Amino acid sequence: MARSPSFTHEQILDAARDAAYEHWRSATVGHVTALLGAPSGSIYHRFPSRDVLFGTAWIRSVKAFQAGLTTAADTDEPIEAIVRTALWIPAFCRRHPRDARMMTVFRYADLVATGPPQLQDDLRDLNAPVVAHLRHLTERRYGRITPHGMEVIALACRDSPYGIVRPIIGEPIPAWIDDAVRVTSTALAHLND
Repeated sequence: MARSPSFTHEQILDAARDAAYEHWRSATVGHVTALLGAPSGSIYHRFPSRDVLFGTAWIRSVKAFQAGLTTAADTDEPIEAIVRTALWIPAFCRRHPRDARMMTVFRYADLVATGPPQLQDDLRDLNAPVVAHLRHLTERRYGRITPHGMEVIALACRDSPYGIVRPIIGEPIPAWIDDAVRVTSTALAHLND
């Protein structure tokens, strides 16, 4: 009779996320096994390499972030929807500092270009919900979708707020960061397409 696993898939990914929170890009499978109190074989049985383990944890954190993105913008007013989307970034980082820090371990383009083959199916359309959300916000704001309009909206609700919180991800996010994000995002959202 096969022995049931001592640790669930989610427990292992939680430990990988927690190891990345503590050690960032220097996190190892050894850090994960120490957090779990498990032998390395129990990790490698499910995740054939460090990159697959931490890449899978990274994908899970990205999906957790994306889950709240569209509901954050639930308002009829287009500018406010853009601002609320922007504010989701510091809110998520504040509520989920370990997932937020995990999301900084890899760059999407790097994983797509050189990441393990086992992750490529999950990576293929990973950012599709964000792109669809940006397209929706662009159309709501301008009544059409143009390349420049997409750039403006991405700057207003993704790039600018991320740039504001990036240096302190994983640390307590002060409340005044929301004010900075709101002011910046509002100003950018008023630009023409």
